[in-house]
Amino acid sequence: MLGFYSKYDRALRRFMPSMAAASYNPVVKIAGDVIARMLAWPFPELRDLPPNHLCIRVGSGNRIVNGHFNFIQTGNHCWLNFLSREYCTSKSDVVELGCGCGRLARPLRDPPWDPWFEGTYVGVDIDREMIEYCRSNFPADRFQFILSPHRSSTYSANNLHGSQEPTSKFVIADEQSKDYVYSLSLYSHLLEKEIVEYMRESHRILRINGIMFMTFFCIDHVELGGRWTFRHRRGNAYIESAQYPEAAVAYHEAFMVDFAKSVGFREVTVAPRKGQSELVALK
Repeated sequence: MLGFYSKYDRALRRFMPSMAAASYNPVVKIAGDVIARMLAWPFPELRDLPPNHLCIRVGSGNRIVNGHFNFIQTGNHCWLNFLSREYCTSKSDVVELGCGCGRLARPLRDPPWDPWFEGTYVGVDIDREMIEYCRSNFPADRFQFILSPHRSSTYSANNLHGSQEPTSKFVIADEQSKDYVYSLSLYSHLLEKEIVEYMRESHRILRINGIMFMTFFCIDHVELGGRWTFRHRRGNAYIESAQYPEAAVAYHEAFMVDFAKSVGFREVTVAPRKGQSELVALK
């Protein structure tokens, strides 16, 4: 997850390793949603945000019930960043892996200026509740939302006790039909098998010269000993919590770069950033 953490966060996580897992609890869900709605009521622009428990699942840092502005700003900032770097254009066909409840899709639907996005959007997520929310709140002519067949011990409500094999073949779109595939803090929650499948499918659906952008915890760059330790090992993955392995996962830069090249990307770079590093790959 992106963001800054307080000095108390490490102690808090000992009792609650994953806020995403906690958001499936009915008591936490109802109480958090009520408080968040009360805080948003004086501000009309905040009233139509997704339910608070869904916002928590896409990353809230320490903002458990008051992350409204952070939710909006994250989406706007990302698209200004993508466009300024020329990763895509207003007419691109884009895919978001780990779309959650539409945090990054909202600026394409509800820009603060005249409508600008003329391309198509596909969002992919393993959480059925978030996919159903998006399908009900985005126009179906240019926005498509796909439920991934993958499961997670942290981010799947029906499978909180361990990962399992996908129930069907993982296919997002036709071969060479997309211009840009991106994910914000998804690869920081994927174990090695899922990394392999998501990256191979990203390469398959991208057109020539298409770009894949992702953020992930790079064990070579992340500051260890404070919020993060990544002391557990599973293959090439370093995990923070043995109880919730997908809550936070890190990889070496060399592993990510080498694998991206092995599936066919011809240019791959990794740049250290605050919290998570950025990987950019060109097909």
